[in-house]
Amino acid sequence: LAAVHMLSLAALSLSAAGFFASSATLSRTADAGRAGTPISLANAVTNGMLPGSKFCLNVKLCVRPERRDEFIACIRDNQKGTLSTEPLAVEYVWGEDVDQPNTFHFYEKYEGRRGFEAHQATPHFAAWEVFAASDPFTSPPVVEFYEEM
Repeated sequence: LAAVHMLSLAALSLSAAGFFASSATLSRTADAGRAGTPISLANAVTNGMLPGSKFCLNVKLCVRPERRDEFIACIRDNQKGTLSTEPLAVEYVWGEDVDQPNTFHFYEKYEGRRGFEAHQATPHFAAWEVFAASDPFTSPPVVEFYEEM
């Protein structure tokens, strides 16, 4: 028999809010792995349990120390808007480098390139673009795009 997967209603939601609201987990009783071992929704996407191409990006930003607080506020607003209003946004994770203060790393995942294009058309992304154009960086941003395999 094919593997049996039990999805919570929140996990079935295509909205990012549904993905994160319940710390959505899938119960797996497949022969690959221990029966009943919960796996994260992100792993379900990666392992093909949810369909479609995933468009991803990694970003490294080096922020001027005097712009740090403004940067963090802008990014928190962007993350909140992304995960609460964009149905094609899967993940938006960021943090500060442990060795280089004011250096931040991002990982974003969207349902296909169209998910990222939809992200770029939002008001919270427009606010980010205004901030990014105001010379807040000590070096050029590094952005890497790829499709998850």
